[in-house]
Amino acid sequence: MPKHQSRRRIRAFTLIELLVVIAIIAILAAILLPALAKAKEAGRKAACKSNLHQQGIAFQIYANDNDNLLPDLRVRPYTPNPPTASGLWAWDMSTNLVDEIIRDGGSRNIFYCPSNPDFNCDDTWNFGVAGTSNDANGGFRITGYVWLLPGGGMNAGGAPESPYWKTNTLAIPGRPSPTEAELVLDVVVQDPGTFSYSKLSVGGLPSSVIQRTSHLNGSLPAGANILFVDGHAEWRPFKLMFHKVGAASVANHYFGGSGVPYFVF
Repeated sequence: MPKHQSRRRIRAFTLIELLVVIAIIAILAAILLPALAKAKEAGRKAACKSNLHQQGIAFQIYANDNDNLLPDLRVRPYTPNPPTASGLWAWDMSTNLVDEIIRDGGSRNIFYCPSNPDFNCDDTWNFGVAGTSNDANGGFRITGYVWLLPGGGMNAGGAPESPYWKTNTLAIPGRPSPTEAELVLDVVVQDPGTFSYSKLSVGGLPSSVIQRTSHLNGSLPAGANILFVDGHAEWRPFKLMFHKVGAASVANHYFGGSGVPYFVF
């Protein structure tokens, strides 16, 4: 054997090389993370639309058994105090109707948009159940969708929802057809004081529960999934919720205000 064996030199990264590698990783992350976030939100939008489809099936079942009439939140058994509906805001729903939808195959999860998962919590679900200090005009639950059923949000104040209430599954002269009549909406909401879409400053719920627009693109709404009276659901981009009046953009449909949130669709 030779007296001396050559040893392999082990070469380590220099500091400059290490910084270059870190910079490359950072650049790749900056490129890939937004794409990954968009892919995740696309999945949430699809799951949200599935929620609305399930709600649509429940309403079709209800209407088929009730002369094509949709539920009226101003009458029994959905309120103990007719003609006043239970709840306050447009996303409050009678506990009796929620229970009926669940009996028809729904679940708690279909009442909350997956793009705002923190809103699906016991603080909202149990907020206004009968017997609690927050109970208003009978038991209700805070959900993650806006309901355009008769009586929905009638106690909130501001511009009323009543022009948009839908009473049945048949076309009514002078009103949109079932394929064009919105029934359940993703939340697109603006704070009346700060004009923020991403956080409401109104009280009632714990500060840990963020009340906001469901689908956000940064600090602005991305749009909303909407369930129509005929049972189909589709996505409406935020830019299509407005029309131009001179130089100003005006919401096509809105209600609330006067100290309560503006809901737009």
